[in-house]
Amino acid sequence: MPTIPEGYVDSSSYIDAAPSFENAERGLKVYVDYANYADRGSGRSQRFCVSCYDEEAGDFEDVALSTNDWAEVTRFLTA
Repeated sequence: MPTIPEGYVDSSSYIDAAPSFENAERGLKVYVDYANYADRGSGRSQRFCVSCYDEEAGDFEDVALSTNDWAEVTRFLTA
């Protein structure tokens, strides 16, 4: 598990295919899937996914970033 930036708290749920970490103030949630693709329950080809909170849906819907590069996620989350 990579080091999660400050301000993000564990928001994982039993219904999620991967652990997730949320920053309510910024309206962002990052999902961290298994490093080994064969172990991923989500079926995503990218290990990391950042979603934005959608006011109309009342949930995290829009994918803002999907990548296998944790450095790219860290830059996005701390920008």
